This record gives sequence, C-alpha cells and structure tokens, in this order.
Amino acid sequence: MNTSARLDTSPADFHCLDGRLRLQGTIVTRTALHIGAADGGDIAEMPVLKDGRGLPFIPGASLKGVLRSTLESLVRAVEDRTCGLWACDSLDEKTACGAHEQGQRGKVDVAEHCAICRVLGSRIVSSHVRISDAMMVYDDGPSPVELRDGVAIDRDLGVVSGAKKYQFEVVAPGTVFDLEVFVENPRPWLMGLISIGWDQIADGFTAVGGFTSRGLGRVGLEWKKGEMVTARSLLRGDGPTVWDLEELTQQRQQWREALSQRVGGR
Repeated sequence: MNTSARLDTSPADFHCLDGRLRLQGTIVTRTALHIGAADGGDIAEMPVLKDGRGLPFIPGASLKGVLRSTLESLVRAVEDRTCGLWACDSLDEKTACGAHEQGQRGKVDVAEHCAICRVLGSRIVSSHVRISDAMMVYDDGPSPVELRDGVAIDRDLGVVSGAKKYQFEVVAPGTVFDLEVFVENPRPWLMGLISIGWDQIADGFTAVGGFTSRGLGRVGLEWKKGEMVTARSLLRGDGPTVWDLEELTQQRQQWREALSQRVGGR
C-alpha cells in the first residue's frame, strides 16, 4: 500500500491513554423487536433474550454487529484508500485485517488496517468501542413481551411447508432500553463514521435483531449526554468534561466535519 494511505496513528494505541469517551442515551423500539435466545421456552418456540429479572435486553454484541455491518457496506461503496476510507472482508481468513499465518502475528502491519477495523477491532487489534448490554428501563408496568404466530414457508415452492405453525416472542413497540457506549482514544474522523452508523440505525435504514424483513427491528436512538476524561484529568483528580445534549450534538457534528475533511482533503 502507498505510504499516503497509512493513517496518522496506529490503531494499536492502547498503551497510551489520550482520552476515554462515554456516550449515554436510550434505545426505543419503533416496531416489535426479536433478539432470540438459544433455547426454546415453555411458552414460545423462539423466546427473546431476558435478564435475571425476566425482562428483555439487547446484547451489546448485537448492537456492535449491526453498527459494524452498516459501516462496512457504507465505506465499501465509497472506497478511497488514499485517505484510509476502506473496509476489508472481516470474514475472509486470508485478506481480513490482521490475518496471518501461525507464528507470523508480529509481522502484521497494523498501520494498514481498514477504517472499520481501526475503530471496531480486527483479528489482532482490540476494538476501541465497547457497547454495554442495553437493559430495559422498567416502570412496574405490564411485560412488554408479546407472542406472535408464524408459519414455515417452503422457499422453493413459495407455499406453506407442511402446515407448520410456530410462535415467537417479540418486544413490544415503545419499550425503552438504556444505551451506554465507551470509546478508548477516540479519533475525530473515526467518530464521524460511528456517528453516521448510529444515525443509519436511528433513521430505520438498519434494523436490529431477527425477522427484519417482516418489519421487526426498527429502533430509535435518543442521546442524552457525553463524558470525556484524559490521563491528565484523572491524575489531577479532575472530573470529566461533560457534554449535555446540545453540546453533544455539536460535538457529533464536529466529528462528521472531521470525517468530511479527511475524505475531501485528499
């Protein structure tokens, strides 16, 4: 790769703390949501994941996977390696960022990682983004879990397959979950990518969970505040820099502008 394609800093920068960012908000289901548990339940063949309280939750891994796939498809459509805006095939054993033969890990040049792997992690570099499980905000109301009926379809013939009927659980529209996102050493232009990814989810272009072709999985995002700490502020005993909603909105716009400048300035 041409040296101009190498980015400003290595993604393997966890040895030095520039800053830690925390974003807080809520996820609100716009349509029903299904994120299935591994095993069937007594009531439905396809239950939703529930916590120890018996309330549904959205795994952070599910949210991160949706965010990653959204950004990969977006970046591949406008690939520009001269400014580092490209996405590898993370499932390809030979070409994915960080792919290496046994015993050759030390020879991988992490400076040549794609934009997505730089921020969301590769086979040898940890993710800079950590998304907590989104726990349901409980208000002592009725359970938001509903039952729905489904019928198995023969995809080749387009007809009902053996008249097989089944039931699956969904989380009702209007259910609220807490959202908390942590970012280690955030880089403005990469945070611009992350912001766009969340916007795509909030705008309904990317759905969460299963049965999305049936209209399930649309969620809304409402950001509340952000916090940033640095090594110096921690060592001095200072509190974090806190952004309220208006300040966070401005900050997210600055991240998008940093991305735009990087793309347009090469």
